[in-house]
Amino acid sequence: MNHNISIFTALLISLLPACSLIGSSYGGHLSRSDEVRINISAEPMASFDTESRSILFRYLAGNSRWEIRQKRGIKYAVRREKVMGEYKTTLNGFYSNDDDDSVHQTRVLIAFEEPYGIGRDRGNITRAIAGSDDVAVIVEGAHEGNPGNTSYVIIEGDRLYLEIYDQAPEIARKFTQNAIAEVFAELTDVLKHQDEIKTTGLMPVESRYPGKRPNSPHFKVSDGMQPGIYLLNGAINPTTPGYVYTRVYDVETGQRLSEEQLTSRSTRYVGWSDSGETFFPYNAEVTVYEGDWSNKYEARFELWHKSEQGNEFKIAEITRMINGWER
Repeated sequence: MNHNISIFTALLISLLPACSLIGSSYGGHLSRSDEVRINISAEPMASFDTESRSILFRYLAGNSRWEIRQKRGIKYAVRREKVMGEYKTTLNGFYSNDDDDSVHQTRVLIAFEEPYGIGRDRGNITRAIAGSDDVAVIVEGAHEGNPGNTSYVIIEGDRLYLEIYDQAPEIARKFTQNAIAEVFAELTDVLKHQDEIKTTGLMPVESRYPGKRPNSPHFKVSDGMQPGIYLLNGAINPTTPGYVYTRVYDVETGQRLSEEQLTSRSTRYVGWSDSGETFFPYNAEVTVYEGDWSNKYEARFELWHKSEQGNEFKIAEITRMINGWER
């Protein structure tokens, strides 16, 4: 099974008879099917106001199942999925596998203030208002470079958006329906435990936190899927809200490496507690572009925290041999 994101060999799948065509999208037919309807009348997103949204943000920032990122000025939380039995981070939040000629690719995220989206809307995005009881999902058929049947659903609450990408051989959106049920249950727990989250940054429901929560600080840098790509993993205990990012330097020259790309891709909003006794996870995947696959050189990775007030301090650093990434 290949869990890495890649361009798969085109898998041609015919639309089932229950579908009605509503257009085409650079090669993929757009349709609505009686098999693909969602009911979100009982969902909790409509119950979030300004305060509870901030509590949800704090909860997601402190949970290793989620990563809060920022791009184009939009803050959004990506749900991490299991890869080879462990929850892993990916560059753009997509998770995929290609097994037994069956291609699946998914992404689940929660966006704040405005939807994050998936590029230009070509009529292939299903938009639903929280509380709707019967929503027909638009499905885009297979086409060159995009195997399987694909959908992108955005469920809108009050400045809160649940977004689900689902690519699968079958038209039925099993992953979409399961993800909605799972996220709605988690959001319900957040609403139920707002006071505890405000106090400690954590929800008193162990099952919501995958694996063992960290109880001491650490910062690790491991090899990614190719030379030049690195996985960052840490645990920190800030006492103020803010975000964490990583700087990388060439030890010999002192040059800061891939500054713009690395800052953007390594930035994560993290949890915090007033006492500083709770440790919160940090995960990211970054690419260092200086150099190539043939030659290694020594680099220093530095983990930094920046508070909402703009105060910065270095949390940890680690030095190791690296390659630069090459196309």
